[in-house]
Amino acid sequence: MSEPIRAGLAACAPPLPADEAAQTLLRATPEQARAQVDALDDDGLRALGEQVRALPLAERETLANELAGKLDAPQLQKLETAFGRDAISEAVERRGGPQLREAYAALPRDDGAVARFVDGLKQGLALSAEELPVDHAAPGKTRDISAQVVNPDGGEINDATWTVDDRGRPIHAEGTLRTVFSDLDRGDAETAAQRTAADRGVDGDQGGHLLGHRFVTDQGLKNLFPQNGNFNMGAYKTLENEWAAWIDKGMDVRVSIDLSPREADRPDRVRISYEVLDPADGHRVYDQRVSFDNRAGQRYDRVDAGEMDGLIAAS
Repeated sequence: MSEPIRAGLAACAPPLPADEAAQTLLRATPEQARAQVDALDDDGLRALGEQVRALPLAERETLANELAGKLDAPQLQKLETAFGRDAISEAVERRGGPQLREAYAALPRDDGAVARFVDGLKQGLALSAEELPVDHAAPGKTRDISAQVVNPDGGEINDATWTVDDRGRPIHAEGTLRTVFSDLDRGDAETAAQRTAADRGVDGDQGGHLLGHRFVTDQGLKNLFPQNGNFNMGAYKTLENEWAAWIDKGMDVRVSIDLSPREADRPDRVRISYEVLDPADGHRVYDQRVSFDNRAGQRYDRVDAGEMDGLIAAS
């Protein structure tokens, strides 16, 4: 009976107010939200996207989380145009139940030539996502793998280097972060790599990025480890938000991350040090060292915007 009722609601749903679509969806009941999203046309999605991008990061995440608790998978996919696929997929992971996560993962997608190439490669080699070749070192050795990610808009470059063992498991990462790719979605190959990393862990783990996707984009298994989901979406994300805030203020952030123990599928500890540098002359504005257990309940008290301004001025 639910489908005819929802179809009737969609047919008579009033259009979302162009200037407050985000807040209207936040206040709506699940039935109202479904009907309103069904009624959105391209212009409405563009207007919603402008409002979403204008929200502070915390409010944007709250809205995405709320909608993941109200909408069905196809409607959430529709909202990727406004929120970005990355934001919606994270909200589904946080707030969606098993049925929603499964339905969302099964949605048909067209990710362009690169994804089609990867899919063709997997089919040609008869490999599953988990069996795709990975970067690894020679037996008993470690290997450093470097990458540069360039922002096509401003030309800023994020440099990163990962150290992996002979099974392709990351044990260390470091990088200098100068820009944030806030609206960049992750590809299917990256999502598959996250599942592979999570499967090396225990119940409740996610495929966590050593260096956040917003800083280095799709890098595959060398940038992923089995990470407790609460830790990943809580303290670790708070720390990443702090790095992004420093970058937004024109600073460079130099990061070093160590996982331990080294010869383990699932690390028990994550040790991080970072320093904030003024790119004008390279002097240090701030530095921090922190160590986390890879389990739920971790906390990180971030530097707020006012403190950042004071530290920059005093340096």
